[in-house]
Amino acid sequence: MSEGDSKFGFKDMEKALETLKLLESHDMQYRKLTVRGLLGRAKRVLTLTKAADKLKNINEAIDVFEKWLAENGGGASNKNAKTDSEDKVETVPGLGFKDKEAALATLNILAERDPDYQRLAIKGLIGSSKRVLSGTKNEDKINSIKEGVQILEEFLEKFETENRIKDNRAYLAYDVVAKLPEPKDELAAEFLAAYGGNKAKGNYKHLRTMYPEADDTTSWDIVRNRNIAKLLEQIKSADAKLFEAESGAPTELHLQLIHWAYSPQPDKVKSYASKLAGSGADRPEKRKLDSGSGTGSGSSANTSSNSSSDGSDDESTPKKKKKRVEE
Repeated sequence: MSEGDSKFGFKDMEKALETLKLLESHDMQYRKLTVRGLLGRAKRVLTLTKAADKLKNINEAIDVFEKWLAENGGGASNKNAKTDSEDKVETVPGLGFKDKEAALATLNILAERDPDYQRLAIKGLIGSSKRVLSGTKNEDKINSIKEGVQILEEFLEKFETENRIKDNRAYLAYDVVAKLPEPKDELAAEFLAAYGGNKAKGNYKHLRTMYPEADDTTSWDIVRNRNIAKLLEQIKSADAKLFEAESGAPTELHLQLIHWAYSPQPDKVKSYASKLAGSGADRPEKRKLDSGSGTGSGSSANTSSNSSSDGSDDESTPKKKKKRVEE
């Protein structure tokens, strides 16, 4: 971070507001990229923080940055995405707050999805409910909405208290995974075909409304999280290494994890993939994906494939301007 950027930060709400004030002298693209970078760092710090007061302060700073991005035409998750007009992401169906039953159904739909998305969706619903309430006069409807919102707010409070964002599994960009050996597991191969195919094109948000061919009830984001959890447990139980000592290549278990677009050490994976691609040695053949399938497979993703909703791959100082999708 340069000397001019050293005053940027996210330790609490006051620091976040000060950062936004300091950024006003810069162009909008720089401001957006810088805020997304700070968000990514803040969320990584959250995973390492246990003190309740610090968690509260950082979460308040995150709220300031996320609200600023929403108001200025940019969500926090993807610095490399296209615009919504170019790449329309379908909304997960069934989410609502009209009454207690709708709120409980919403929590059920969001269960096992990415924690970052859970929080984003719940905050969005709570915000929408306030606008609806302001225009509603029927007392029964008002009471029903308030009951639904209370359930969502209780969920969000518990989410923040338990720091559930630490369980978010940031997506590796499709182009990084595609540089490594292809998966032997058929389901993982189908997942990557969907992730890099004609519909998703490397934008993981599409996976929330895309499904495996054999199961049209469980979306790919949930399937991914379940498989990641199993593999992480195997790695933990076996006390397995993530990389080979001599070659620096991912171990077999780690490679299986990478095939689900996740790694606990994404920077090392990216570095190895770039090295592998540069040397031309042991490079897998370019993935040939079937077009028009239900999983959205087809042409491979662009080089600007998106990384996770938690912004874990963001840098606080932007390096180049790119188009992106709003949340």
